Amino acid sequence: MSQIIYTVILTFEAFKMCYHVSNNKNQKAIKSRFKKEFENEDAFEPAFHLNGFDKPLLPVISNEDSSLIKMYRWRLIPENVQDESAFLANTLNARADELFTKSSYKNYVQNRCLIVCTGFFEPHKAIGGKTHSYYIQPKKEPFFTLAGIWTQWQGIHTCSIITVDASPLMAEVHNDGKRMPLILDEQMSTDWLQKKLSKEEMTAIMNHKIGDENLTAFRVIDGVMNAQQNTNIAAVIEAYKPTGEQGSLF
Repeated sequence: MSQIIYTVILTFEAFKMCYHVSNNKNQKAIKSRFKKEFENEDAFEPAFHLNGFDKPLLPVISNEDSSLIKMYRWRLIPENVQDESAFLANTLNARADELFTKSSYKNYVQNRCLIVCTGFFEPHKAIGGKTHSYYIQPKKEPFFTLAGIWTQWQGIHTCSIITVDASPLMAEVHNDGKRMPLILDEQMSTDWLQKKLSKEEMTAIMNHKIGDENLTAFRVIDGVMNAQQNTNIAAVIEAYKPTGEQGSLF
């Protein structure tokens, strides 16, 4: 019964925050960009779309050992959880304003990481109530580095992406939830991976907004966030064509 309740919760929240990313470049490109080796390179598979509700493995650089790129499972599980199916909290994302108070996160604020992706998807509520899918990618870089926290649960590294209030551009795109992942530039990424940071230092980093001039956002094929469809296809990161050539996965 608890798993059914959890599924309902996730379905209800599926369009609210950053639960969908892409990682469509290969291991060589990641290693070249970050000048680090993978701990387990074979565990990485390029993907046009990764749905957080599937709890996929994501490439992560953490302050546990920032010399390596490791694969962490997406959905932070607190160490005291015995049975994951009975853990109903949605921890794919960690709101910055809840990081120091919410029981799922507050014990892990010193476990910080960078989650590597080539882009992410957000829903847009259109006139008439229909939801469109938008893809956001870096304008000048091949990868985003998203701020996260991590923990080790039953021998598995798990992580959560930190979200913040949307920038002006992202508020137009994600006009229902008005949230976005915390995107860090190179200097902020280095700062985030320090072993010890005070609450004030962490808050200062989380308050830093990447400029919208560094983002590219465009509508893509409808239905990207529908778990019932095969969405790991090249079309999900291509600009929407309103001529009938491309429209919906439904």
